[in-house]
Amino acid sequence: MFMFRWVLILIFLFGLCAAESPVEYYEKLINSRVQEALEYKLPVDAKMYEPTSTVPKDIGTFDFVVIGAGSTGSVVASRLSEIKQWNVLLLEAGKYPDNFTMIPRYFGAAIFSDYNWGFMSTPQKTACLGAVDHKCAAPRGKGIGGTSLINELVYSRGNSRDYDIWAEIVNDPSWRYLNVLEYFKKSEDFHKNNPNAPADEEYHGKDGYLHTNYHMPPSNFSPIFLKANEQLGYNITDYNGKNQLGATILQINTKEGRRLDQASAFILPVKNRRNLVISSESYVTKIEFNDLKEATGVIFTKNNKTYRVKVRNEVILSAGAISSPQILMLSGIGPKRHLEEVGIPIVQDLEVGSTLREHVFCGVPFSSNTSIASQSLKEQIEDFLKGYGDLTAANPLDAAGWYKTRIEQIRNYPDLEIVISSSTPAELGKKFLGWNDETWDSLFNVSIPNPFTLTPVLLHTHSIGTVRLISKDPYLYPSIDYNMLNDPENLDVEALLEGIQLAVNLTRTEAFQRIGATLEVRPFPACREHDFLSKNYWLCFIAQTAMAAYHPVGTCPSGRNPKTGAVVDQELKVFGVKRLRVIDASVLPFSFSGHPNAICTMIGEKVSDVIKLEYGVLGF
Repeated sequence: MFMFRWVLILIFLFGLCAAESPVEYYEKLINSRVQEALEYKLPVDAKMYEPTSTVPKDIGTFDFVVIGAGSTGSVVASRLSEIKQWNVLLLEAGKYPDNFTMIPRYFGAAIFSDYNWGFMSTPQKTACLGAVDHKCAAPRGKGIGGTSLINELVYSRGNSRDYDIWAEIVNDPSWRYLNVLEYFKKSEDFHKNNPNAPADEEYHGKDGYLHTNYHMPPSNFSPIFLKANEQLGYNITDYNGKNQLGATILQINTKEGRRLDQASAFILPVKNRRNLVISSESYVTKIEFNDLKEATGVIFTKNNKTYRVKVRNEVILSAGAISSPQILMLSGIGPKRHLEEVGIPIVQDLEVGSTLREHVFCGVPFSSNTSIASQSLKEQIEDFLKGYGDLTAANPLDAAGWYKTRIEQIRNYPDLEIVISSSTPAELGKKFLGWNDETWDSLFNVSIPNPFTLTPVLLHTHSIGTVRLISKDPYLYPSIDYNMLNDPENLDVEALLEGIQLAVNLTRTEAFQRIGATLEVRPFPACREHDFLSKNYWLCFIAQTAMAAYHPVGTCPSGRNPKTGAVVDQELKVFGVKRLRVIDASVLPFSFSGHPNAICTMIGEKVSDVIKLEYGVLGF
């Protein structure tokens, strides 16, 4: 017996020696997945989910059916399943995150994979003109975790006025910032791992699922950016604290250097609950209603078959600002004229998909004389396995500032964000942003010494786009028209132009001049008719290079009255029907000063309590 045991130990030790090391594993993983991303072609429809059998098979009844396991759906499914007497079904078209999605640095490569729906806008007339076919990319996460699987992980709640204005719009003070703050704190597990970062710790939570911290070590450019802001008179602040206006070190959702997506935070810790069923690779085609306009169930496909699940209490739609309006319209809830055009019977006439809003960004490149330490991939992986280094942040994306332009009329209300990034565009970057050859060769496919980019992001956009069905075929992608930078008074363009000027002014400060910061915008062929760096040149530059910031909102806006365009009420219930809520970024009635992931997480926490209170189980 003793000899046999030693044989087993020797076999085990030999296996360890023969196996590849963690560093070797990640080297192979990264190299293979980056190559796959370069070769990957984004899908143009959802035909991969089309079943061979269209007759639905009934699979039973659940108390709640949650459609979409993204930034809000993951939270709601987790919280509702806390009630043991409730059975919750979570439907998600994608799959679970994997070891590659867990590497923050390679979010751009993960976008070119099955974790992204691959949506594209219609050709734009006033933005994205430097992109292939004038189309803006609209990446939306497909998987348990949603877009948090492929985003840049910035945790940004927005400004307190966002929520106070929202509360006025829906006539419900529970949406005021001081009331929703408790839900932000409930989700958060905040760690001040950077002692130099400003933090109002009383505004942060400590025991939630969502780990929030700072990228370590910070970029070389971060202290320079903060100093430059001070020299222009701006505060250094915790943008998720008392005052948002000013410059800051960004807070991100990582844990021990790994991406902390919504699945890892809210679903994986509870996925073994007996009353929570998670059905991945399940594509929803329709919500069903009875004659009383009550949601009775959901039709979805999985493994080439069609299924029907019935619902006892509610259907909760959290498929995102693009897919939620698509599913509603396919189910007969939407603009009457549009649904009649595509041949879908009307259940409820509402302005679904009529008010698409999006943040807009426009990167401005600079050079410097500050060298950036160069590491091999192996060295980067070694740091990553210790929980720090280049691979543990998206760009790396360390610092940003929030500012008010002359366009914004509300005092101390930021409508502009400027992010500093020290990343160098590469071949994958061209594909990621969708640049055509002329744009890429003119602006980015050039040698810039010690480059960095200042990227103004327009937060309070006035331009309004649409999401519309192409046909009643549920496997065709919807038409997405951002109508970007096309508001009648040109407020968006003027605000973004002011943002570019502020970015240039920051680099003229002593802090940036000490590192020889130099504007690296070159004469752009598409703008050759304008004097270089004149206002008209910059306006042309914006039209060519301004892109969607991948923060779509507003396609099922909340409000008091459907006659004024609202789709859901203050409890996010769909007007005119029963037992149906929409709970994702589509319900925001305007574009907020923050990034959607943090906002959607809060919505999930708050709505979970609203539902528990309505059904008499809050506090159980």
